[in-house]
Amino acid sequence: MADESGAGKDFVGDFVFDGTLREFAGIAFVNLLLTIATLGLYRFWATTRVRRYLWSRTAIMGDRLEWSGTGQELFRSAVMALLLVLLPLAMANLLIRYLMTHDYTVPGQILSLVVLLLFYTLAGTAIFRGLRYRLSRTTWRGIRGGSHDQGIAFGLAYTWKNLLGLLPLGVLFPWAMASLWNQRWNAMSFGPYPFVARGRVRGLWLPYLWCYIAPIVVTGLVLFALRSGATLTLFGYEPRSPLEWVLIRLPALFGLILLFSLITLAYYASFFRQMVGSTTLGEVNFRFNAGALDWMELYLVDVLLVVFTLGIGSIFISYRHWVFYLRHVQTDGGIETDAMTQSTTPAPRQGEGLLDAFDMGAL
Repeated sequence: MADESGAGKDFVGDFVFDGTLREFAGIAFVNLLLTIATLGLYRFWATTRVRRYLWSRTAIMGDRLEWSGTGQELFRSAVMALLLVLLPLAMANLLIRYLMTHDYTVPGQILSLVVLLLFYTLAGTAIFRGLRYRLSRTTWRGIRGGSHDQGIAFGLAYTWKNLLGLLPLGVLFPWAMASLWNQRWNAMSFGPYPFVARGRVRGLWLPYLWCYIAPIVVTGLVLFALRSGATLTLFGYEPRSPLEWVLIRLPALFGLILLFSLITLAYYASFFRQMVGSTTLGEVNFRFNAGALDWMELYLVDVLLVVFTLGIGSIFISYRHWVFYLRHVQTDGGIETDAMTQSTTPAPRQGEGLLDAFDMGAL
């Protein structure tokens, strides 16, 4: 990115983003202060201000995006999610504890399973409705997106596909991810054009295999070395106290975490490239060129930004992620803009309260 901290236009792939980090900081710090002053209540309006800024600084084919959502919508949906979802789940959890501690083990286990399945279904529905809401509040040349689907079918599919993907030791998890991507995006549209997702799982098996076997192999090697009497030292220095024992092993632990993270991100990068590359809107084809190291840099800087600012730096994460996606997404083909008509999908009245309740924010 040419200018994340200064002024001037930033041409990001096939999109133009002319926002600056300095300009965004003025919004972010005011949002932070107002959120603290209102004990977190202002966060819904803060989210709206952030999106309005990011959308307004992004242009596609010479025309800017617009965000038409409001903080009141997000607040109202959050209250509904609290009353209709979180409180019933909390009460069910208390009932489960009562049953398990009063020798009603079987009813407690059955209720636990029901609550787990319901939780998965609600989480899937929240993911679907969150995307539907964002598309319905995103306008380009006065045209918005949306979906006719309410998301219940996706919520049910999210439950059984994830469970099926995890049951045989997680072997089918790439299939579940690809299938859910297709199902969600195939239900969305923008203006008169439907999204078409034809993601395939074929190219994901090898990177996923590395994620699958690497922890097993490394753990096996470590156990073998320990059972063989090997001693871990740092430049020949052997530990003489429990503290030294921990300190000597910390570099190895961080190294393993970094290695596993890179392997996992290699799979996710392959998944994201393949899914985005298989998604079209009318005659527009999408591509995403970020690799594992790009994702690693994004998340590593996020962590350092949060840790070394005692959490204050988290206000810049939405900006960084928005620029990251714009930087790496590319398109080919085109849209007959004169033939574009307004979307006929219903505009939901509520925001992302259910999605927010499960801590699955878009940015």
